[in-house]
Amino acid sequence: MEINNTDSRRSFLQKIALNGTLLSASPLMSSSLFPVDKSQAGMTEVEKKRLPLKIWLASNLSEEIEEEIKSISPEITLYKTNSEEEKKKILPEMHACFGFINETELKQAKQLKWVHSPSAGVENYLYPEMMQRTDIELSNAKGCYAPAIAEHTIGMLFALTRGIKEQIHNMPQHQWQGVEKQVEMRNLTMGIIGYGGIGREIARRAKALDLKILAADIRPLYSETSGNIADELYEMEFGGFEKVLENSDIIVCATPHTRKSEGMFNEQAFRKMRKGTYFINVSRGKLVKTENLMKVLDDQHIAGAALDVTDPEPLPSDHKLWDYKNVIITSHISGVSQYSWLRSQQVFSTNVRRYAQGLPLVNPVDKQAGF
Repeated sequence: MEINNTDSRRSFLQKIALNGTLLSASPLMSSSLFPVDKSQAGMTEVEKKRLPLKIWLASNLSEEIEEEIKSISPEITLYKTNSEEEKKKILPEMHACFGFINETELKQAKQLKWVHSPSAGVENYLYPEMMQRTDIELSNAKGCYAPAIAEHTIGMLFALTRGIKEQIHNMPQHQWQGVEKQVEMRNLTMGIIGYGGIGREIARRAKALDLKILAADIRPLYSETSGNIADELYEMEFGGFEKVLENSDIIVCATPHTRKSEGMFNEQAFRKMRKGTYFINVSRGKLVKTENLMKVLDDQHIAGAALDVTDPEPLPSDHKLWDYKNVIITSHISGVSQYSWLRSQQVFSTNVRRYAQGLPLVNPVDKQAGF
């Protein structure tokens, strides 16, 4: 597409940036997708006010990304310290923050205008002081961990349905012994609750296993804007949650942790699932009422559960959930890969460029909605 002038180019880029799904689908994002004129030529007076830009690194960046950000403009300065005394000196001057900033620190950061979460979940950022600071933009790493989480989800599904957990337990005893039940994916239905970047990456892989895909999300969706992957799409507000629960053989929780979603998988929700359903949670532990999950496992209403997250978390060593033969627990590691942290940093680098130019941020967070 040919872009004729600066204004139409900026409009074009704004439209792209607002489509977070499109951007997060890329395996590796490069800030070179959004070139910046380092001389600031053509920038309006409003946009020039984004510089100088002082950024506090509450989380570490790689040296490569640090240098990439510094190269954007000589008026961008990065600060990092673990000293509380040093924080008191620099925080009042900071304009942006990469990583978590607590309530005490935020009160000191009077000039702060933008906080970027290097993770997708932002529930820890939404404390009262942050909610009251309507002048602060919040962005996150939505989509950066989705490929790894999706692969982990499929791995846990196989561990449940192919008896892999039991076989691994047989190895230390040198026992050659089969398992009672092994399930093939063909003709089964996977229901995905939360159809954002993670949900779609899971769906894409599940499709290759010949699974039918049902999905429900809080946002209104239709196939053409969500990749034509799901066979059926539902809105949560119009009974979509219940429809997916009632018509699936495998339920995957991939929805963000918000005030509305906390505890959504309670006994009532589990009872709506078909008898023999498998349940997988790769979102947040607090979305599931653990005692209710254990109850439906005890009476064999669901066939098994795979949990990368738990409530409480970390799961205490004496918790009864560890002892279920048909439960697989991993230690909140599903998002880890050789690429995920790099993607997260690259989104931040891209956003620094965009912030300096006065353009909309990639992956903006609606603080009221919680995602």
